[in-house]
Amino acid sequence: MTPPAPALTDDDRVRAARLAGLRAAGIVVLSYIPFGIAAGAAMGATSVDPLISILSSPIIFAGAAQIAAVQLLHVGAALALVVVTVAVINARHLLYSAALAPHLADWSTPQRMGAAFLLADPVYALAAARFDVPGGGGSARERRGFYFAAGLTCLVGWTALLAIGVVAGGFIPVWVPFELAIPLTFLLLALPLIKNSAGLVTGAVAGVVALLAHALPLGVGLLVGAVAGVAAGVLVMTLTERADREPVDA
Repeated sequence: MTPPAPALTDDDRVRAARLAGLRAAGIVVLSYIPFGIAAGAAMGATSVDPLISILSSPIIFAGAAQIAAVQLLHVGAALALVVVTVAVINARHLLYSAALAPHLADWSTPQRMGAAFLLADPVYALAAARFDVPGGGGSARERRGFYFAAGLTCLVGWTALLAIGVVAGGFIPVWVPFELAIPLTFLLLALPLIKNSAGLVTGAVAGVVALLAHALPLGVGLLVGAVAGVAAGVLVMTLTERADREPVDA
């Protein structure tokens, strides 16, 4: 008779959760290779110091906002405008944190602060997919192990890809249109966020308005586009919710 397998200890489960986070985030990083290197090369081709471009990753750790910040610095935008633009683009993280808050309730304040720093789009997607299943992703230690393993892997991987792009960009022929890499990478990072009609309207309006307002000084056109897109998205969401309630009220 085959003896029963020994029961897993708490340390075994935490170790397994960490490995799961590493594997899941590793796949994400691999999928970002072309975009990360292209974005890094484009950043390296701007007037922004290459070191600042690389450090923008661990400082901001939000691809779309990071790319927008470097682009604004390149065109001479004021620092205050860069900060406001990053805040507007990253406003969606408020929703991410609210969605994950119940799963982090038993974490300490420093642990939650660390989790907030690592809360990028792919990290949220991985954590939500694991924590929302029955069982909530295991114990608090298991959830921390998975989350921080996934978050740190994404942070290190994305930063490394950008650094490679910044350094290698100088060896790539000048005829390669790197001026298109930043907007295309920004678009590729934004597309997964469009999940309904409100998101589609937000992206479309923001893009059109930013394009029309690109001649405004200090890079204000991007911020104008972002604000217009958010306003349009909120309007569509409000109208959609009202239309959904009407049959019920009738």
